[in-house]
Amino acid sequence: MKLINSGISVSNIDKISCRHCQTRKSCLMRVFSDSEANNVEGLVTHEKPMRKGQNLFLQGDKFQSLYLVRSGSFKSCFTDETGERQVTGFHFSHDILGIDGIDPGRHIREVEALETSSVCTLPFQLFKEVSLRDNRGLYDELICNVSGMMSKANHLLMTLTKIRAEQRLASFLLDISQSMYERRQSPYEFKLPMARYDIANYLGLAVETVSRLFKRLEEQGLIVAQRHRLHIVDIDGLHSMATGAYLGSKVGYGEQLSCRSIG
Repeated sequence: MKLINSGISVSNIDKISCRHCQTRKSCLMRVFSDSEANNVEGLVTHEKPMRKGQNLFLQGDKFQSLYLVRSGSFKSCFTDETGERQVTGFHFSHDILGIDGIDPGRHIREVEALETSSVCTLPFQLFKEVSLRDNRGLYDELICNVSGMMSKANHLLMTLTKIRAEQRLASFLLDISQSMYERRQSPYEFKLPMARYDIANYLGLAVETVSRLFKRLEEQGLIVAQRHRLHIVDIDGLHSMATGAYLGSKVGYGEQLSCRSIG
């Protein structure tokens, strides 16, 4: 059986064991039982690590596969007919890339590695044929997972267009924090691999504004930012900032924080 218009056959796909992969718990495969994963892992290709700045695919490329982020991070961008480039999202381990191309048949965004990163490739047509033939639940799980990701991304974008500059940055940082929490990583100390100008472009702000806001959040005792590392000191205060109800720092640096307010 061949991937339509690709020339890639199942026998030519390098097989890896998803069951023994260290990142399975934070990957799409986490939603499958062992028996279900057996039906999928033979289709998955473990790609070589990508370098910072390398494109996974370009806008307009033919859609063939979905990409499961194993490690590192990526940014997605869209270029309009005038040549203006807009950052549309940042993506981390367990995210699925390439879903923009399922309906049109071509990618409507480009995706670029923000650091040394790796993905697993899942040929979509093969996965669809195998799952619909052998286990419809596999395909339904994928669609539900993709739908949830798109709903979350759309909600964040709608929120960011309706609030003030400092609320946008606070909401952005909380979204990254939530993503880390969902990946069983620290929601309080994490890496921000993207450049400040990418954050500014994504939030619809000037780079100078973003730099000023980072400094302001530090002065208010909400965060500590050191190059690409971020420490959220007062997550309750950051939530209040995001909702426009911030009245002052409530949690001191180094005090024990709770995950109860994330989400």
